[in-house]
Amino acid sequence: MTIAADTSRPASLPATGRIAVIGAGAVGLSCALHLRRHGLDVDIYDLRPPGEGASRGNAGILATSEVLPIGRPAILARVPAMLFFPTGPLAIRARYLPRLAPWLLRMLWASRAGEVARISGHLSGLLALALPAWKELIRASPAQALLHTDGWLKAFCDGQAFERAAADAAILRELGVRVEALDGGAVADIEPALAPLAGGLLFPDCGNLVTPLAASQALAAEARKAGVTFYRREVLQLGSAPASFLKTAEGGEATYDRIVVAAGAWSGRLLRSMGVSLPLDTERGYHLMLPTPERILRRPVTLPAPGYTLTQMPEGVRLTTGVEFAGLDAPPDFRRAMRMAAHAMKALPGLSPQPFEKWLGFRPSMPDSMPVIGPLRHHPRIILALGHGHLGVTLGPVTGEIVAALVTGRPGPVDAAPLSPSRFGA
Repeated sequence: MTIAADTSRPASLPATGRIAVIGAGAVGLSCALHLRRHGLDVDIYDLRPPGEGASRGNAGILATSEVLPIGRPAILARVPAMLFFPTGPLAIRARYLPRLAPWLLRMLWASRAGEVARISGHLSGLLALALPAWKELIRASPAQALLHTDGWLKAFCDGQAFERAAADAAILRELGVRVEALDGGAVADIEPALAPLAGGLLFPDCGNLVTPLAASQALAAEARKAGVTFYRREVLQLGSAPASFLKTAEGGEATYDRIVVAAGAWSGRLLRSMGVSLPLDTERGYHLMLPTPERILRRPVTLPAPGYTLTQMPEGVRLTTGVEFAGLDAPPDFRRAMRMAAHAMKALPGLSPQPFEKWLGFRPSMPDSMPVIGPLRHHPRIILALGHGHLGVTLGPVTGEIVAALVTGRPGPVDAAPLSPSRFGA
């Protein structure tokens, strides 16, 4: 896919510029902090408190190993079986399928071998910067205590599934990902609380936030300390003529030099208010908080089959599920998550089967698995920072660096052209 040159980018802002960031999740907070560090006046708008969207309920993994796009031939070939497996990692509600079909066709197009290689190259470049960017953003902050770097384990109950995954790991190594194949004994050595398993893949360069919500709250505290202003207001409309402006549900209107849209899964509705359409859809993710008698996991553990992740947090173990497509408005359905919890009782003895918290969140997902970062072609004062899918928390600080570079005209950490909205004609 050819990336069109963006000739409409406005001149970089002086240090007196005013910026609005819409969205107070990991991405929006990171953008606000980096923009403020460049001396710009920054306001954040979000109806919810900081970190209370998708950034709140995820597994907390800084998934620097996820360099392969979701849409690739090996995964697509398994989709029919996933849909009919009651505890599998994918669910699509039948009523939503007609609306999802164009997104699925775009994902199919992006799954061609050449596209997978191109996308993987861009993702690997971004993800290589993710952990250093997190460490830099929270340097000398209380959030440092929330970042652990003990890696991420993908564990397998079935020997054949483990052998296939170990063979596929060669592709990841070619893309610069460190991965160690462990037999069942080695898995037991590093995670003794797990039941006997066939083997696992350890990704030692991944990190995790022991409490994702607390991490977002810590970023928000740093932003306030730096002078960022927070508004608990819902933005309903955007515009850019003659200057960029936003309108809130309360009827207020404000004008800014730049507006950064980092509203996650709700960004699509906001952009449609100004006639802009992106192929942004919603991957719904569930979590259950399960009590344990003590701290029993040393790092996040994913069981790809059936498809859930267990992460130790201070108050218990969080079980996060795979993906459900049903849009933003469908009511939650926790039956699949509860079936996965029943499986987890066997994989991790000591878990209680009764969750003390249930949660549903919405991941903003693009069909090519790459975020959208950059100015709109016809509204260049509106800058997008959205569509991160499963990598919003992971790539939040890197995204903030990119956005700050675009706004100020400074060199960025990566070439942002492949991430531009122009790849979708926006």
